[in-house]
Amino acid sequence: MSSERTLTQAKESTPLLPLSKVGTNDGHAGSFELTLNIITCGLGTGIFTLPWSTAGASCCTGIAIIAGVLVLNAWTISILVEAAESHQVFDVGSLLARLPGRLGRISQAGVNAVIWLGTFACLVSYMIVVADCSVPNLEPHLSVSGKKYLREQIVVLASAVVLPLCALDQRRLAFTSSLALGAVLVIFALLVSISATQMANGENPKICIAGLARGSVAMMSAMMQTVVIQMCILPMYGEMRDRSPAAFKQVLTVSFGVLFLVCASFSILGYYAFGELVRSNVLVNLPMTSSGNIGRTCAVVSVLAVYPIMLKPMTAAAEAQGFSDSATRWFIVSAVMVCACFCQDLGRINILNGSISMGVFVALVPFLVGLYLMEARAKQLSWRAAMVALLVLGLVSSAIGLYLVDNYQEELLAACVWAAGETKTPHAL
Repeated sequence: MSSERTLTQAKESTPLLPLSKVGTNDGHAGSFELTLNIITCGLGTGIFTLPWSTAGASCCTGIAIIAGVLVLNAWTISILVEAAESHQVFDVGSLLARLPGRLGRISQAGVNAVIWLGTFACLVSYMIVVADCSVPNLEPHLSVSGKKYLREQIVVLASAVVLPLCALDQRRLAFTSSLALGAVLVIFALLVSISATQMANGENPKICIAGLARGSVAMMSAMMQTVVIQMCILPMYGEMRDRSPAAFKQVLTVSFGVLFLVCASFSILGYYAFGELVRSNVLVNLPMTSSGNIGRTCAVVSVLAVYPIMLKPMTAAAEAQGFSDSATRWFIVSAVMVCACFCQDLGRINILNGSISMGVFVALVPFLVGLYLMEARAKQLSWRAAMVALLVLGLVSSAIGLYLVDNYQEELLAACVWAAGETKTPHAL
């Protein structure tokens, strides 16, 4: 059994904890706690890229993509959960180890590597957001010499703050999940206020309500970055009290329903508030006022709250292979800190990570599990056809997403069939 658990899990997007006892049903995390943690996974840095992505996809197309991505991910998650319960293993790597022959060993090693790289990129993106939001708040109060290496100092301090949080278990992380949700709601309220002020002043940035262009690909990749949490779901399911696929499906339905409302509203509000000038990190567009500073501070709280949830699967994998949990946390947090001091493009990181995650966790992994580890269903021709279609469409979409990493909003404005607004410059930032 130990060889089957030598594996990992984990990425963005957004949870969880190593399994305490394989084959038992003594989890201690309740449905409410898991619901909060799943929602929190969708409140990472991906959501801050959605308004920029919507600027290249249009409002209607963007909402349709958000709904489609959530439905697709819910389906593939249900495949993994059902197989995990059947085989009584609760991490992606151990589940893939059950594949026949060399396929299991190769898949396990490959997916674990992608999980680590993907999760690492997510953690780096969190620190980018912390720096992007903190620098504008602090610079006005510092001398010229004090501004030197300010970004790097912020990243170091944030890493020191988040390190002890990474030692909390799943149940206690529900508290940080509540902080993240509250922080996003504050930013949401700020975008509502900005939009209402613009409407009252007659300042309506030009936006595309309905249209279709290449930017829709970036929208799909950004949304995948937000909600591809397959690698995190199985450890969560393993810690669920009185777990069953049916009970977890209810948790997932509520969580994804909330995420649809949050992501769709955030995308439209951010796009409407700043129009064509919306940045790949919408937080950079917030006004340099007290309310803007509050919004950026809330964003810092939000991503720091998500950080330990996303780190858990990486430490669980390392611990399963005999490494110290504490030492692994120190190593990962330190490595992320160094990378975040040099990487600053949030949009590109999210799009690339989302595209890779789509190909691996939404296409390849569910295909292998559905075809080889769900024997009853695999006997049905319709099921096998669905798995092959999922694999082909997922890999093709992933490849296109890796190539088209811009939002191409100029193309959308030319192809827009229903536009609104007149001015190009939004309310003073």
